[in-house]
Amino acid sequence: MNSIFTSEEITALSAEIDRQLTELRDAPDSRQKQGDDKTSAEKMLVKQTEAITKLTQEKSKSFLQRFGRAAKSDLCQEGGMLNQQWKKWGDLDNKDAVERLGAVLVTMGFSGDVLSPLAVAVTVIVIHIGLKAFCEDYSSEVENK
Repeated sequence: MNSIFTSEEITALSAEIDRQLTELRDAPDSRQKQGDDKTSAEKMLVKQTEAITKLTQEKSKSFLQRFGRAAKSDLCQEGGMLNQQWKKWGDLDNKDAVERLGAVLVTMGFSGDVLSPLAVAVTVIVIHIGLKAFCEDYSSEVENK
């Protein structure tokens, strides 16, 4: 598979994902509700949801639903590369995730200056709320309105 990002870009994007995930884990609210309350975890993702809204010009929830459906085979279905990685390790490798999820964004029509920050925001959300929760909330064929 040809990468949409250079190896230097992938390294930089991976470092930014780590920085944002550390920021989320160290937030005062995360210690109180760590892993117990999915809604609380989603509320903490303000920076990422605002970035998605700004970059896509649509509400983050509706974008994430479209994205979840587009990424379903890789993220949510048996045999998907990121799905297998999550099942084995309970986590995703930032570099693999940003590359795979970035490719999904390209197939959705995103490119240029919005691609990198959008790939970071989506990857942080998927890793932070967890693959199972992301798939349950965002990859179904029928939108929850």
